[in-house]
Amino acid sequence: MTTDDGIFFFDTETYEKTQLKVDKELFVFQWLTNVEKTVTGLSRPDFKPLQSKVLPHLQECLRRDLGPPNRRLLASVFVAVYTAGDSYTMYDTISTCLDIIKIKPEPGSSGIVRLGCVELLGHLYRKLGRSAGGIFPDVVQALVKTCKSPEINLKMACLESMDQMILGLENSASYGFKDMCRSLRTCLTDRVLGVRCKAAQALRSLALYYSQCYSSELESNISLCLRALEGANYDTRLAVSQLMGTLLARASQFIPPEGSKLKNFSYDDSLSLLAMSFLHGSISILKTSGVDLGKSVTLRDVRVGVTEAYVYFFKDVNNPWVVSNLSKIISHLLDLLSNSKSTPSHIEAVYSRKCIAFIMENITNSLLGETSQLEMAKILITMVHGYLENKGDSHDNQNVQHLIATALYQLSSVMLRLGTASVTLITEHITTSPSSPSIMFTEVLFSVLLSSPPTARLTAAWCLRCTAIAVPAQLTALIDICIDKLDKLKTSPEALYGFSHALAALIGSESQCPLGMPHSRSKEVMVIAEDMLRTSSQNTRLSLPRTQCGWLLLGALMTLGPPVVKPSLSRLMLIWKNAFPRSTKELQSETERGDLFTWQVTLEGYSGALQSLHSFLVHCAGLVTEDVIRRVAGICESAVNVLAHLPTIIKQHGVQLKAATAMVRLRLYSCLLQIPPKHYSGAFANLLRQIVSELILTDQSCTTTSLLREMCHREDSIILGIWLKDNDNKTVEEQLLPNSAAGSGALEHDSTCVYMQRSPELWPLPLGVMIVDRAVQLFGAVLPFLGDKHKHQLLTHFNQTIKSAKGARHQAVQVNIFTAYLAALKCTAENKTTLGNQEVIAQANQLAEGALTSPDPILRCAAGEALGRMAQVIGDTKFISTMAQNSWMSLKNSREPNIRTGNCLALGCLHRYVGSMSTGQHLKNSVALLQALAKDSVILVRIWALHGLSLIADTGGPMFRGYVTQALNLVGELILTESTENVEIFQCLGNLLTALITSLGPDLQMETASIQQGRRICLVGCATMQMHPDPLVQSAAIQCLQQLHLFSPRHVNMKALIMYLCNSLSSKHLLLRRGAMACLRQLAQRHPHELASHKVKDDRYLCCVLMEMLDLEQDSLLCEHVKESISAILGAVGAENPRTWLVLCKGVLSLAANSEGVAPKQSDMDTGKDDEDDGDEASFGSVSTAVRNTTAPRWTTKVFAIQCVKQLMNSCRTCPHHTDMEKARQKLKAEPDASCLVFLLSDLVRATFIASTSYSDQLRREGLSALQLIIQIFCKTIDPDYDNHPLLEQYQAQVGAALRPAFEEDTPPDVTSMACQVCNTWISSGVSQDASDLKRIQQLLVSSLQNLQTSTHELIISRFNESTSTLLRLSVLQAWAEVYVKAHGLQQSSSDDAVDILSTVETHELYLSELWLGAIRDHALLSLPRSFANQLPAHGGTFYCADTIDSSRPYYKQTWPSILHAATTWLNKVPFQKEMDKVTDMTNEDELFLCIGVIIEALCAPSSQYNTDIICTCLESFAELCKSPWSQAKIAYNQDTCVEYVNVLHRTVLTRSHPKIHINALKCVLLLQESRISSNASDEKCDKLEPGNSFVFGCTEFVMCVLLRKFPELSPTEHSGVSSYTESSDNPSEDNEVIQLAVEVLGNMVLLPTAEFYIEIPESVYLLLTTLFSACAVTGNSLKSVVPRISQGMCSIIKNMTDERSDKWLHCLTSTIVTILENYDKAGQARDKESYLNTLTVIICTSPSDVSNVTTVFEKYTNLLESMFNEGDMEEKVKVLRAMKTLLVSTSSTGIRHRYIRRLSPSILKFFMCLQDKKEPKLISLVTEFISFQRILIMNCLDNTHHLFLGLVVPLLISLLGGVVHTLALSEITHLTKTYPTLVKDLFLVHPHLKSKLETAIRSAGAPQKMTAASQQTVITNSNVPSIALKMDFSNFK
Repeated sequence: MTTDDGIFFFDTETYEKTQLKVDKELFVFQWLTNVEKTVTGLSRPDFKPLQSKVLPHLQECLRRDLGPPNRRLLASVFVAVYTAGDSYTMYDTISTCLDIIKIKPEPGSSGIVRLGCVELLGHLYRKLGRSAGGIFPDVVQALVKTCKSPEINLKMACLESMDQMILGLENSASYGFKDMCRSLRTCLTDRVLGVRCKAAQALRSLALYYSQCYSSELESNISLCLRALEGANYDTRLAVSQLMGTLLARASQFIPPEGSKLKNFSYDDSLSLLAMSFLHGSISILKTSGVDLGKSVTLRDVRVGVTEAYVYFFKDVNNPWVVSNLSKIISHLLDLLSNSKSTPSHIEAVYSRKCIAFIMENITNSLLGETSQLEMAKILITMVHGYLENKGDSHDNQNVQHLIATALYQLSSVMLRLGTASVTLITEHITTSPSSPSIMFTEVLFSVLLSSPPTARLTAAWCLRCTAIAVPAQLTALIDICIDKLDKLKTSPEALYGFSHALAALIGSESQCPLGMPHSRSKEVMVIAEDMLRTSSQNTRLSLPRTQCGWLLLGALMTLGPPVVKPSLSRLMLIWKNAFPRSTKELQSETERGDLFTWQVTLEGYSGALQSLHSFLVHCAGLVTEDVIRRVAGICESAVNVLAHLPTIIKQHGVQLKAATAMVRLRLYSCLLQIPPKHYSGAFANLLRQIVSELILTDQSCTTTSLLREMCHREDSIILGIWLKDNDNKTVEEQLLPNSAAGSGALEHDSTCVYMQRSPELWPLPLGVMIVDRAVQLFGAVLPFLGDKHKHQLLTHFNQTIKSAKGARHQAVQVNIFTAYLAALKCTAENKTTLGNQEVIAQANQLAEGALTSPDPILRCAAGEALGRMAQVIGDTKFISTMAQNSWMSLKNSREPNIRTGNCLALGCLHRYVGSMSTGQHLKNSVALLQALAKDSVILVRIWALHGLSLIADTGGPMFRGYVTQALNLVGELILTESTENVEIFQCLGNLLTALITSLGPDLQMETASIQQGRRICLVGCATMQMHPDPLVQSAAIQCLQQLHLFSPRHVNMKALIMYLCNSLSSKHLLLRRGAMACLRQLAQRHPHELASHKVKDDRYLCCVLMEMLDLEQDSLLCEHVKESISAILGAVGAENPRTWLVLCKGVLSLAANSEGVAPKQSDMDTGKDDEDDGDEASFGSVSTAVRNTTAPRWTTKVFAIQCVKQLMNSCRTCPHHTDMEKARQKLKAEPDASCLVFLLSDLVRATFIASTSYSDQLRREGLSALQLIIQIFCKTIDPDYDNHPLLEQYQAQVGAALRPAFEEDTPPDVTSMACQVCNTWISSGVSQDASDLKRIQQLLVSSLQNLQTSTHELIISRFNESTSTLLRLSVLQAWAEVYVKAHGLQQSSSDDAVDILSTVETHELYLSELWLGAIRDHALLSLPRSFANQLPAHGGTFYCADTIDSSRPYYKQTWPSILHAATTWLNKVPFQKEMDKVTDMTNEDELFLCIGVIIEALCAPSSQYNTDIICTCLESFAELCKSPWSQAKIAYNQDTCVEYVNVLHRTVLTRSHPKIHINALKCVLLLQESRISSNASDEKCDKLEPGNSFVFGCTEFVMCVLLRKFPELSPTEHSGVSSYTESSDNPSEDNEVIQLAVEVLGNMVLLPTAEFYIEIPESVYLLLTTLFSACAVTGNSLKSVVPRISQGMCSIIKNMTDERSDKWLHCLTSTIVTILENYDKAGQARDKESYLNTLTVIICTSPSDVSNVTTVFEKYTNLLESMFNEGDMEEKVKVLRAMKTLLVSTSSTGIRHRYIRRLSPSILKFFMCLQDKKEPKLISLVTEFISFQRILIMNCLDNTHHLFLGLVVPLLISLLGGVVHTLALSEITHLTKTYPTLVKDLFLVHPHLKSKLETAIRSAGAPQKMTAASQQTVITNSNVPSIALKMDFSNFK
């Protein structure tokens, strides 16, 4: 390979001439990039001669002041050079670096060169360290010495280089381990957090090879780690925690050498160290004088760090140890909570619980498979049981609740993760120990409910809720137990509290349980709740618990929605109303009486009523009408009045009521937020007084709201300097947020969470914080509805309060007020109202500007947000200008960072919320100022300025286009020169670059100089950010590349991008993984083939890695993106190589859950081969090796895998070679590497079998659905090795085995429902050809009939919701219905399969028919509009319950078409039983019109409501009804009804274009016509052809609409309003059938009864048929085959009108013939002559003789015949002769016949007389037809003219002798001689030469001629020549 040496030359002169810093950096970057690409592309022999040329230039660059990206790139180039060439000069380079490092920089120098040398050393030793080991000691000493430098960047670079040296040299660097360890330990506690982070990373790398770190120095290193955690940020904390985990894991696995004094450090010792660190924040060796660790309190950041260290420790130790010691680990973790040091306060206890739960959650997710998770659940429940028994002996009672709560929370998580696999945990006994009795899961939970503190009790209720969600079949059983316990223990307060909360939690889980619970249980709970409230005052000891629990249960019932609440709504409204004083006087009297206990109960009643009311408003939105809102507002106003008296009550009875009153306020605020403020405007005064007191903290607390960050824009999180929000450690990292009680959400803060739809991440914060949050939201909702006067008063009061507040309270008050103000601005914008007058605006502006300069960054951020929103809602250009001017002046005149940062953001927010059009005049100054400030010396100012500039660029639109070049130059300069430690700056630069790329858009593809420069900066910026070590910056780089790929894909290196994204998927940072996955999701849509073929580092396909991520990732958004990406790739490339995908999916499904075993490895996903087994059940246990994972795939991943299998089959089903074995073999023969799905059928069946017989109900449903799809796709596939045997026949044993478990008694109804559909599909498919094999599946379907029995129905509704029984029974009916319809279809086609199927169906036919009709009646009732709801049966229908109507409707919607088809088929078969034999309570007419009504309703529905299959089923059902004579009479009796039917069918074909719909609709119209034709028209209203009232007219419109779809030229106008065929059939026969049926409908038109004869009917019909004929009679047209049917239709009309002889009718026929003849002339070469000839001949022959004698008809028709005969070939001449023969035979008039003979016979005779070529083979058929023709001619001759005709024909026949038709001619001469002997004899006498010619021809032919004649096929019409001559004449024999 050769290369241009100039690529290695660094042009120093050009570099020095460059003025701008950014251009210099770009110049170096591009040169280094080109060098690296060139070097890596050369082989070693090619590069060695060039190495000496490039090294001097590189060393020259080493001494330049380069930016961080170029320094990193320079180091990479050095590595590439020494890797590709010789490394002997590397010592010189290292020595040069050491010399530069050792020289102290001069004062004022930047020291960048030293920094570059340090980085270069790290890169060299990381990649090529073993080649430079000799000089290593000097390098170590230099780096250790440099680490003492005060320069932060240099110190961090040294630490990073040490890390790389250790990783590169490994044990070879042992010489410097001790010195490096000492230096790293010193840096681990540095004040700079970045230094700590780098030191921790390097020390962790050192610990991998230096045993002293985790042996003799272990405790000191752990102590240093704990110190390093104090005050650490997220990255530092992560690095230190990882170091701790690695040290302890290595120490536990380390075995001291023999004779060593080192003690063996066990796993237990590691856990003890971690426990001590968690509890005390230090370990024993740190004890110093005066410090008592027993009294110390762990810092939160240290506790969080130790928590993460636990996680890394368990990940670093081997997986089997964790699994085998799971009980010990769980016990250890839970014991941490039993120590009082972990729970010094309630908030700290919540934090500690979250930490322990986080550890156990990570163990469960990462290390345990489903088997171990099940074992973990047993351990947890056993431990809880032990704690309950021994809580007074071993632990503090106060801490037991936290211990139990954590264990139960983790148990809940495990239950949800396992799903229905956890059913064994519930149903089986758990053995605690050999000597102790076994326990039950539910018994332990109920024990917790009965005797534990509130926290544990609530968590137990939550655990029951999760259990019901995981195993829905257990919901009703658990509810029954709770109801029973409440009844038996009604006098126990603990039981009331515990089981009421458990019952509420179970009720709240109902919406997440697909099977639901019986409606009767909700009624029971309603009675229990009302009884508790009613009897609460009867027993003082039970008053409080009954009040709380009664309202709690009512609130839980509201979650069941309108079906449950609606019947009791009026009673509930009365209960809520009576819960509060009805008047102010009553309230005043209540205030003056009562003691502390009474008021506790009363306040609990208030809060409970409001809590249940809030639940009603949230979950029953459908019932919240205007009237209900009005009544609810009245209740809330009464509650607001109560608030005004609460302070008085607290003063009277003490502070013990503060918590109760606070809860009342919280509930009231929550209710008010659910209704529009205008409805309670009368209570604004009292309400605002209370809200303001909450915001300004009149109780002198410092509670702040948690909503301020949510009120700020999400993009502003960059400038807040907080930890990464979207990360895997969010649960524990939330504890470190600065606002009050951040991350302390817990169940005990609000007991309603047990039934509200909230995930644990959204559990409520402490009560004080929640009240402030609700007050903030309510203030925002109310303020827009206040007058300007009140707004001004409030804002003024807020400003004064902020000024007067001092200390910590000042900031708290300001945060609360400002959050409320932001909420008000948001609501003002949403309601599109104004902020107020100028006075209000002035006060609001003062409030915002006061916070704009706050030292708190989040307040400054909120202030900028507020100013932007103010500009949005005010919308005044003057205010916007003033605001912009003020910001400019502040930025110019002030150097204070707080002022500058706030105003930078204010400018950005101004443009964000107002837009570029309104701020265009301010754009120039804003951009200029922000660009200048982006280079400010203060880093914080630069960050905020860049962020503000990115906001302007993002919203600038076209007006910002002129500033893009300046902004790009700024980005290029900063991104190439900024220090990598300033992560926030790089994040802002990434956002700005993304906005600039979006602004350029498609212009990036242009090649102008400015665009090229801008594109270069974009690419360099992306590459630079990709090299940045921080994940946030890398995520920003991915976002930029994503946008760049969107607008200019050809400039993005796709291969490098995919590789980078795949590497990012393994990042430990969630945000980076999200960003990479989002980009891959975009690429999957546009470049699926590249992604499908990409392999990751370990030679696995990307899709395998993505499938594994579904098991490892817990983030729902990331998992959703993974699924979408896999689906997109599969949909695009799956059909090309189905084997690869099936191996992957089958591997996920079949991977065994061994002892958390690791699946066997595989080198390539394509190596999977089919197992050659016999397909029995045992063969499905094989383990695929497509997926490698530390644990077996979860059931959720398996569900997705089977969904992928279904998608794969759907992608392949349209390709014939995937579903047809013969075509697949042909494909394989042509392409040996081809993969066809039909070859993988065994794998498909195996995969679906595994899924169908799984432990997971969800997986079973998906597996059965996939099995049904297999049957549907491959049922017609024939096995070529076994004739007429379907390929699926060999798998019927597997199908039966997969279906059998679904019909067991304990199977959930939804699984059985799906199995019924599979049975139906199998039976209907006709795969099983053996009756005994088919009987097995039939027997399963027969067993399903027991589900239709009353006893089974009652059993189901006792366990599940009534709608579940509806689903199951309808599914059974649907399955039988489809089998029934299929069997009758086979019977009509005389198929042998129908006998076996019908024999089973007919046994239950009568029973099923009754149920089918009942189901149809139910569907008809449920289809009625909502306004008719009061007319529905009160008891429900045949299969639905009145209480579950809404949930039952979807099931009827799925099943009614098949049931309707079966019912109509049965009614047609009976047909319509006699009334005395009826099995239903409906008459025949009821049944008929019920079915018709359902059909018509479906046909009239919007086209989007029902698909094509349903409409076809409806039409087929209608046709079945019309086939019965009795139903025909009923249908045809009323003409108006028939007209309506036709109109509906017309609308159907008008709105739907599928040919199948048109075919079925035409059949229905034909049947309607037959009904009308066969009916007695005299008794009916006569049809007068009135549009809208005429059946004939309706049929005409209908058929016209159908024909216009295919033939727009039929329309008499240019725009007919009907589009052409938009959905053509793949099968042309369907189009032909449409035309044939349309012609048949037209043919019946003349037979329909009318008031009188209307000539317009046949005229219109003939016009349509004529036009239709001309359109079809075209050469090459696929519809040409329907031409005979059109001709037949025309003739049938003529025959049906034989009695009609009017002039109009004759004129119509004449016009038809003439029109066809004229169209023939116009058609030209495209015409099909045969079609025209045959059609014209048939019409003329059928028409009255008067028509054929019309001069025009005669002339045009004879001209056509003559021209075709003269100009056509032999075949056309034959056709003409046949037509003439038909015409002469069928014409009764002698004169007309003679006229045609005189016109046409001369041309024919002339042709034969002039015939030259007598050897033409085709002449035989022509002469045959001529002979028949001449016989007809001679028969039509007059008696005195026969001799003349013979004088023409005989010579002509004699002339044909001797050729191929010799025998024919001779036979005909013989025939003429016998027929006319005298005339022939006279002819020969007159013309003797004819006789001599005849004799000569006969002699010349001789014997060979006889042989030839014997072989000729002669067909002579009306003459049979015998092959054997008889000697005796039998002609006179009688």
